[in-house]
Amino acid sequence: MLFGFGKPDVKDMEKKNDVDGLIKALGYEKDVQVRREAAYTLGKIGTPSAVDPLIKALEDPDSYVRRQAADALGNIGDTKAVASLNKTLHDPNKYVCQGAADALKMIEEKKGMK
Repeated sequence: MLFGFGKPDVKDMEKKNDVDGLIKALGYEKDVQVRREAAYTLGKIGTPSAVDPLIKALEDPDSYVRRQAADALGNIGDTKAVASLNKTLHDPNKYVCQGAADALKMIEEKKGMK
């Protein structure tokens, strides 16, 4: 992904509610911190258009990005993420697994799933 000059400014994107920019930042390979912040911020905003990119982020090489993506998916509460979060329960990082479990619980509570 190309971002003009320098790395994406996630805080600025959050102020502008730039969901498309945040989704692009989620795939910014040059800086793991940008991906971490983008995943967190997308969860905070809670927009359904971020669900597919966040599902993809569950496979990020960085465990913190995966955890933030799981948390964000829980915050959004879209049942579309359930299958991917179930797979994430087997992540090698226990914090990512816990994030997936928490996210599944949040989705269940929001959607009244049984």
